[in-house]
Amino acid sequence: MKNGILAAIMLFAAAPALAQDESQPPANASHDVEALASAFGEMFPAEPLTPEQEARLPMAQAVVAHIFPPGTYARMMEEMMGPMMDSILGSMAQIPVAQLAAIAGMEQSQVAAMGEAKLGEVMAIVDPAHERRSAVASDVMVEMLGDVMERIEPSYREGLARAYATRFDPVDLAELDRFFQTPVGSRYAAESMLIFADPQVMSAMNEAMPAVLEMMPAMMERMQQRMEDLPEPRALSDLSDAELQRLSELLGVPAEELRAKAADSETAVEGEAPGNGV
Repeated sequence: MKNGILAAIMLFAAAPALAQDESQPPANASHDVEALASAFGEMFPAEPLTPEQEARLPMAQAVVAHIFPPGTYARMMEEMMGPMMDSILGSMAQIPVAQLAAIAGMEQSQVAAMGEAKLGEVMAIVDPAHERRSAVASDVMVEMLGDVMERIEPSYREGLARAYATRFDPVDLAELDRFFQTPVGSRYAAESMLIFADPQVMSAMNEAMPAVLEMMPAMMERMQQRMEDLPEPRALSDLSDAELQRLSELLGVPAEELRAKAADSETAVEGEAPGNGV
């Protein structure tokens, strides 16, 4: 759950800068969103519950009612999103460096190197409403992300109950329910999910970022080494007529178009060959 929330926050955090781009979204944006949602839905296929698991689902739901009562997502948004958005708005991340570079005819690196104080003065001249606009964007993001979380909370709660029904037997579930009805158990249940949004936890997670970034070059190098023996992706000109025909059927693109593209690709490759005067 916490990883899904963080991913959503990272996506929404980029929106203030995007909100200043007045260009229209692509015509197929809705289709792309649907495709992305479908891909996410297929990432974690769940097996149907067995009859035994179905039988203990009510006990699991009672346990989940302790650890994930209605409104839990809203509390997480309030405790985690507010401080995070305040931090984002207080950083250079929301200053449109690319726009300023275009206005001044400078490199983006030169603009970024000016420092927050000077850039703040620049923004006060170029866009006096910049801070208010960013604040509005932040408010809208928090509100709408909260609405999304509230909408999916019942589904998440049901999924959590099914997971408990899968992983714990009736004796375990009964013991958990009894524990969660004790004073310490009740307090633990109420905090068990929210604690993932605690500043102490988030701060510790931030310490992992330098290690991840440091690892990236070595990871890319290792990937490249392991892929050295793999063949390159095939060009259309490499395909047989039968393969082109099947590809046409799969893609819904006329075979003639694919053959034309294959011919164009082959001509382009020949034109780049040594000794052709290029």
